[in-house]
Amino acid sequence: MRVKTKKQNPVGTGQQGMFRLAMVALLAAVLGINPIARAQDVPQKGNSMEAIGLLVTLEARPGKEADAEAFLKSAQPLAQDEKGTLKWYAIKLGSGKFGIFDTFANEGGRNAHLTGEIAKALGARANELFAAPPQIEKVEVLASTPLKHFDPEASAQDIPSPISGALGQVQSVGNNSITIQNKSGLFHINITQPLKTYKVVPSDLNHIADNDYIGVASTKAADGTELAKQIFIFPSELRGAVEGSVLVDPQPGSAPQSRMTNGSVSVRRAAESHSRMTNGVVQKGSGTSLVVRYQDGEQTISVPPKVQVVGIVPGEVQLAAGETAYAKYDKQADGTLTTQMILVIGGPSSGKTR
Repeated sequence: MRVKTKKQNPVGTGQQGMFRLAMVALLAAVLGINPIARAQDVPQKGNSMEAIGLLVTLEARPGKEADAEAFLKSAQPLAQDEKGTLKWYAIKLGSGKFGIFDTFANEGGRNAHLTGEIAKALGARANELFAAPPQIEKVEVLASTPLKHFDPEASAQDIPSPISGALGQVQSVGNNSITIQNKSGLFHINITQPLKTYKVVPSDLNHIADNDYIGVASTKAADGTELAKQIFIFPSELRGAVEGSVLVDPQPGSAPQSRMTNGSVSVRRAAESHSRMTNGVVQKGSGTSLVVRYQDGEQTISVPPKVQVVGIVPGEVQLAAGETAYAKYDKQADGTLTTQMILVIGGPSSGKTR
């Protein structure tokens, strides 16, 4: 797609607190729109000619990067409900920098979008999430290609390649090494600096998007359906960790055997499921399922209400014997294993701080 841009001045020049109350009015003033779009200006069904668009860039407040990303992802159902919005994209431009790009057939569709539910949600949370007013550009679409049919099973590049690592119980931790044991044996891994450690933090389904890399612990219901019990959202640098789907031996006296599936996800919701947006966050209805794809196949896993979802993020952790940890490692020419990335999943609360 080729576009021609007309750059606008940033919305607002006053203090940050002003654009919580005046965001929609400022958008209208800066872009010179009529807040009430005429019905005849909104494209009717079948009119899919992309003629104009909007390019909006935003910068998250320090410490609010994850919340800003989740907010933009959660706006997708609202954009889909807009009759005059032909295509809508929320994009990540870099660390803490985001963008929105959307296309329209005419000014009526663009004006309706700028005074719609997404603009209202942005106005309500802009001061909380973003460090400065958005940079808004009106664009003219010069050329585009039609949306092509996508076959997930034929798209091998989206199926993650496994990365080398050891997941298991920590046996010992030294100043420059860690030893992890699992069913495959004992892994003695040398720690090289700088070491990056990861921890788990509470999250929710709103932070999961198509093609994210996730891990799902599940059990099989009586009807054969896999039911999610816990979901892990991995960062991009750990894409491919423990890739695949394996049965996990149950603990003595515990529930039936469980399964752990790690791979690239597609999110599906049943037709009767509804979504709504409250303060910029989508609340998903019943009927959510996850299709997790990996090198050897895929698993479809049903997500019951209130399932535990955790994110894996960089952070200081406690390394101690007895913890469950994952170390991404490289095998050196002499056969030794080295790591610069360790994820602590759970275990004792005391130990060496990293």
